[in-house]
Amino acid sequence: AGLVSFFNPGLVVIGGGVTGLGHTLLAAIRTQVYRQSLPLATGNLPIVLGELGPAAGVIGGARLISDHLFSP
Repeated sequence: AGLVSFFNPGLVVIGGGVTGLGHTLLAAIRTQVYRQSLPLATGNLPIVLGELGPAAGVIGGARLISDHLFSP
């Protein structure tokens, strides 16, 4: 909640292994973030589950390596 108030993001994506806990966890996260953050930071803030699931970290790491190896 503190990071949301500080950075004021346009979107929060919950990813990795915790996505397996589904919408129950998402509802709890939303409740806490909306309750503890500044209203201006959460007025139109979507908080969603990532689509990559538990493999998100591995996919992100592979993408970083790929970008590094094939960048001009």
